[in-house]
Amino acid sequence: GALREMAQRYAGHDTPDIAAEFRGHPQGDMVEARFIWLGGRPLMIAYDRQDKPRLLDPGSGAPAPLDDTQIFAAARHLMPGADMIMQRRLVAEDAYWYSHHHQRVLPVLRAGFDDAAQSWFHIDPRTGDILGRSDVSRRTYRWLFNALHSLDFHALIAHRPAWDIVVWLLLLLGVVISTSGVVIGWRRLMR
Repeated sequence: GALREMAQRYAGHDTPDIAAEFRGHPQGDMVEARFIWLGGRPLMIAYDRQDKPRLLDPGSGAPAPLDDTQIFAAARHLMPGADMIMQRRLVAEDAYWYSHHHQRVLPVLRAGFDDAAQSWFHIDPRTGDILGRSDVSRRTYRWLFNALHSLDFHALIAHRPAWDIVVWLLLLLGVVISTSGVVIGWRRLMR
């Protein structure tokens, strides 16, 4: 469907069967390999025992590093008819890319487009993998739900003991209010 077409535009190739082109075996302690296309370029992502990825040329097994420029050039094809208006490398967490309930990859590349949904893509600069997509509605939901219900405010998360203190104080406040409601209700029933 639409997601497959988007992935093919990003890859720059229609038939991702570069495994057939792989003729060598890279040296080292590779335990897993994944074959991809990125911007029309075949690549192999080799993972070692520590789950650290290395980009290799699938034909020779030689290192094939990517730079941000190559990834952003491939990312331009993700949203046909929309211009890429943001190219950013995040080296620290921000209000939209943060580790609170699950670990986030850093650094990460953020590509933003001027489509109607104001789409952002987060891309792993080590492998070119698309890690996530958000639009204006998801970013609004982030503030209306996550921030208010989970207290996922960047200032609190960055200083984790502060988040814990605020949550405990709010829990205690909830217990006090609930207990006082029960006491008032009980007294009223006993009259």
